[in-house]
Amino acid sequence: PQLAVDADAIYFHATGGREIVPDLFVTGGVRRLALKYDIRLGDLPNFARKPGVWDPLIGLGWHRVGRTLEFHGTFEGGGFGVGADVDLSGMFRLDWKPISHFGITAGYNVLYFKVTDTLVNRTFVVKQTMHGPILGIGLYF
Repeated sequence: PQLAVDADAIYFHATGGREIVPDLFVTGGVRRLALKYDIRLGDLPNFARKPGVWDPLIGLGWHRVGRTLEFHGTFEGGGFGVGADVDLSGMFRLDWKPISHFGITAGYNVLYFKVTDTLVNRTFVVKQTMHGPILGIGLYF
């Protein structure tokens, strides 16, 4: 039989914070995690779903901003059973700004989540850990 699977990951993340001591912030925000999939197997009807969660987040952020170097570190936890059962993330990043309004960034990010979903009276548990390097350019204003 012929099998076709189309899957799209959807990710959104927004946080804000308040400085509690120099360079240390308490943060709050929201993260959206979703997976949209469409499965076709031979002549059977398509099976399509878009399970996802909106997770409230709380955390800490450390941001040391200099003229040419910036250091950033964050840790966030969330879910609390509202969306995911568990949603944890951590990040460290270094921004180098060799000229005004332009920079290069590099670091590392880790995201772990656990989601429980019930479909057709069956419980599915998804545990996922994603991690990897961060590399990019920045425009600073």
